[in-house]
Amino acid sequence: MTRPLFAILFYVICWLGIPEPVLAKAGKKSHPVKKVDVRPNANDDDVWTFSLESDTYESAAYLSPTVDFSSRDGWDLQAAFYNIPIYGGGAQNYEWDSYLNLSKTFEINASFRSVLGLQNGTTLFSSSRKWHNFDYGLLIYQPFPFLNVHAGTYWANKALATTTDVMGYTTGFSLEFVKDKLSFQGDYYSGHSNVSGAVVNLFYQCLPKTQFYLGVGVPETNSGNEFYGIVGFSVSSQ
Repeated sequence: MTRPLFAILFYVICWLGIPEPVLAKAGKKSHPVKKVDVRPNANDDDVWTFSLESDTYESAAYLSPTVDFSSRDGWDLQAAFYNIPIYGGGAQNYEWDSYLNLSKTFEINASFRSVLGLQNGTTLFSSSRKWHNFDYGLLIYQPFPFLNVHAGTYWANKALATTTDVMGYTTGFSLEFVKDKLSFQGDYYSGHSNVSGAVVNLFYQCLPKTQFYLGVGVPETNSGNEFYGIVGFSVSSQ
């Protein structure tokens, strides 16, 4: 194992192993970063993908399943159900937070692509449902086959941000260590609201058409969010 790969693995494992006293206490005002997904399926070849993710806090755990269809002409349609409680509770504001996500990828040239997307939904079983809206635009640069970086802007309405209507920026990257086998991804959302913070994941293709991943959600300061560990897998039709 190369030194850079070992360092990244060590970093992720250390985050997942943070002792309980260091983590923020779960409460009614805390909530996770996992509310948005600005990574449409890069396999634009009429492919279906099912993903199931577990997000674990100090005293609660949630499941987040998604079903995604990515077409060969760059359209991506996703049904996402975030924060389905497994045990505990109160680690975030929006349980059963459900969305219909739509995005379009535009090819600019061999190295550049752009993405426009929107996500709309609400909590299924809340007594006071509020409409959650998140819109974004990204520019993606791929200087090498194993590396791409992206940056852009986003807008989240008050119901989702839990503060006011928010406009901010997002940046991220994807680094492939072993082709079609091992990759590392990270995303950051600016600001100090419900959608602010960072998510990093290490992906491993353990079987054909199947990926396993683990990572961590890192809160931004004064966002009300808390750290959480991530474990998940995805299965594609091709």
